[in-house]
This record gives sequence, structure tokens and C-alpha cells, in this order.
Amino acid sequence: MWDFVRKPLQDRTGATAIEYGLLIGVIAMTMFFGMSVFVNSLFLMYETINTNINNAKK
Repeated sequence: MWDFVRKPLQDRTGATAIEYGLLIGVIAMTMFFGMSVFVNSLFLMYETINTNINNAKK
């Protein structure tokens, strides 16, 4: 009765390709979210510099 559950779990063909696909997906998501955090902090840094320069002109 449980053969339909055990057979797919014991089948290892294609497992490496799926693991590589999942690994690439995780790396891509990490890069995407990491870059968005980096861009936001870079934007805030330039805004701070701009504000300081404008305040120094006064």
C-alpha cells in the first residue's frame, strides 16, 4: 500500500539537478535581496551627503 510513497522517496535519479536548481534559486534570491539593501543604503548615504552639503551652504 505504501509503495507509492516509498518508491519516489528512494528514487535518486535527477536529485542532483533538483538540488542544483534549488541552490541556484537560493543564491539568486540572496543576491536580489542583498543588492536591494545595498542600493537603499547607498541611496541614503548620498541623500545624507547632499543634505549636509546643502546645510553647509547656508
